[in-house]
Amino acid sequence: MSIRIGLSLAVALGAAVGFANIAGGEMAAAPKAAKPKTVTLSGCPTRGVPEFCVMMKGRGGNYNVSGANPAAPIGKKIRLKGTVTDKMSPCGGTVLDDIKWMPIKGGCPKAK
Repeated sequence: MSIRIGLSLAVALGAAVGFANIAGGEMAAAPKAAKPKTVTLSGCPTRGVPEFCVMMKGRGGNYNVSGANPAAPIGKKIRLKGTVTDKMSPCGGTVLDDIKWMPIKGGCPKAK
């Protein structure tokens, strides 16, 4: 009887260790990356503070579009699409990456 009990315990322990390894492997898998959020803005880029900053206003607040290449033109009306990041910047606002813009019809208010 004791050999039978010993074998049963060994099999049960082996199964428990196997299941624990499977569960641990699933938990260690990297979660799927969320799809990056993009925003589309229409308006006039303005100089920020400090002066090298280029900003645009949108429904979600102020956006830092300083990373546009070519640079977004100050005082010209444009439509812009960019990817929201969690980057920090001395310019403030929500920093956008992968910025694409095109000019659109319309004028911008005169700078004060």
